[in-house]
This record gives sequence, C-alpha cells and structure tokens, in this order.
Amino acid sequence: MGFVANYLLNLGAAALGREPSRPLLFSYYVTHRCPWNCIYCSDGRGRPFREDRAAELSLEDAGRLLAILRRSGDTLDITGGEPLAREDLEAVLERARALGFRTVLNTRGIGLRRRPALLGLVDALVLSVDALDAPAVAALMGGDEAAAGELLETLAWAVAERRRLGFRLVLSVVATPDNLDGARRVLGFAAEHRLGFHLSPQILGIAPHPELRDNARYRALLEEVLAAKRRGTNVMGVAGYYRGARDFVRYRCHPLLMPTIRPDGRLYYPCLESGRAEAGILEAGDYRAALEAGRRSAGPVPDCGDRCQIFCHMALSLLQRRPLAALGEMSSWRN
Repeated sequence: MGFVANYLLNLGAAALGREPSRPLLFSYYVTHRCPWNCIYCSDGRGRPFREDRAAELSLEDAGRLLAILRRSGDTLDITGGEPLAREDLEAVLERARALGFRTVLNTRGIGLRRRPALLGLVDALVLSVDALDAPAVAALMGGDEAAAGELLETLAWAVAERRRLGFRLVLSVVATPDNLDGARRVLGFAAEHRLGFHLSPQILGIAPHPELRDNARYRALLEEVLAAKRRGTNVMGVAGYYRGARDFVRYRCHPLLMPTIRPDGRLYYPCLESGRAEAGILEAGDYRAALEAGRRSAGPVPDCGDRCQIFCHMALSLLQRRPLAALGEMSSWRN
C-alpha cells in the first residue's frame, strides 16, 4: 500500500466513524544513542532518548522489519536518537530503497559530510536546525560550540549538494522560549534557498512549554510562518496546524497515521508518548497483527485533547482530517 491509497482508505474509515489507522509513513527509531544534549529532547515522559538504552536490531533483522512494514506503507522516516550513530545506516537505507520505500532521514547532520553516500539513499533530508549562529545552536545542544559550528557547515554543504543530487532538503525547527529570533532567521533562510520548512513548539513531556503560552513573540513567529506559507514558501503542514500550534488548541490526534517503532523493533501503541511498546513486529510477522496486539493490550486510541501540539502529531492529523486543504500539501508529504 502507498501513501495516497492509505490516505483515501483513512478518509473512508473516518466517514464511517472509525479511527484512521492506515500508515501514511512509518517512523523507525534506528537507535536511541545520541552524543548531544539538546534541551528539548524528550520521549514524551520528559526523558531524553539517549537515557533509554534500547537494544538495536541487527542489520539482518532491520531488513526483515522493513520488509514487513513495506507491505503496509511506502514512506519511511529514519530517526533517533541520532541515526548517524549507527555505523550501518547506509546499509539500512539501501535495504529500504531496494524494497521501494521513499526514505526520509531526520538528523542533526553532524558527521554527515564524512558519509556523503547517505545523500544518495534518501528522498528527503530533514536537518534539525533551530538557529543560524553557533552560540545559539550550542546553547540548544547543551553547550558544544564545535558541534554547533559543524552543524551550520553541514547545512551550507547540504544546500549545495541537494542541487547536485536532487534530494529534498527540509529544515526542522523547535521553537523554544529562547530561540524565537533564531527560528525566524531559519524560516528566512529556507525561503531564500527554496527549502522545505516546518516548526514545532517545545513540548515538556506532552504539554507545551508554559513560557510559550500567551507569549506575544511566539504568536508573532507563528504569524510569520503562516504569512510565508501564504506567499508560497515551502512551509510543510496545513495552515490549520500553525494556527493550532499558535493557540495551543485541542484537536483530535490520529497517532496511527505515523506508527513509531523502537530500535528493538517493537511498535509503540498508540504512540511514542504512551510509553507502551509491548508488540514486537518481527514476532508478529505482520504490521497489522502487531497493531491488533497493541490494541488488545491497551484498548482503542484515546482522545487526548489538549496535548502534543507538535508537527508529527497535529500536522499529520489535520492533513488527514482536512482533505481539501491536503490537496495542496500532497507533493510535500509524498516527497
């Protein structure tokens, strides 16, 4: 099954009052290892991913996992932790591409220039870039100015390489109370270089950072993002997402649109933030079977209400719920 087919099947399910459960993309955390100490890193319970020392699948088992997932979807987001911490990441992506996945790599990008073959294995490279000056980046990463400088060098290199290789380059920003000006400059950089862009507010556990609520500067930033989208800048996500993230509105989340898989191959159900990952996809032998195992254990997807107003949940849920608005977004999401 592919992105468009699953989207349409989800529309049918929603029309019948059922939970949309066909995956638009899979998010595979290939590792929880990470050398950085980013201030906003959280697994939904306030714990940085690197503190969860989850076992990682071998290359062979990762290939088996991907073959199972490919029967249910065609888009794969590789993330972490820091996915570059896996020495065999190239081989993982090669297997994904051989299976016919569209591949997305989410990374800080530090060390990527020493592994240039990765760029030929991805359809989209998502770089986590929250500011454009090294001291500001270092503050967000825990104080490592050398790493921050390398991140910005990687950004310049990736801009040049995407013109040569043709992959999609997307800048991903987390808006914290202290980097709102930096986020604004990243938006301008993305517009200038015709890059993709998306933004999420900082979440503490599952709730927005309290200093972003009723914050006039944060609201002004989101208004600028909306204005850039109206001008045709490649801001990913329906406009309703940025309005919702601006106002921190309640919404109906559909987490099964982006199933999240631990490094050990277990499926988080219904989402990463639940902390529940009892169902092993390899053991089940089928994604839908693992999904049903999770449902039997934890029950139906709850209506969580006022929480997780972030891109991976809210933007995707609204994309599914607003098909007319989604028509203009499909090329971005498919890429």
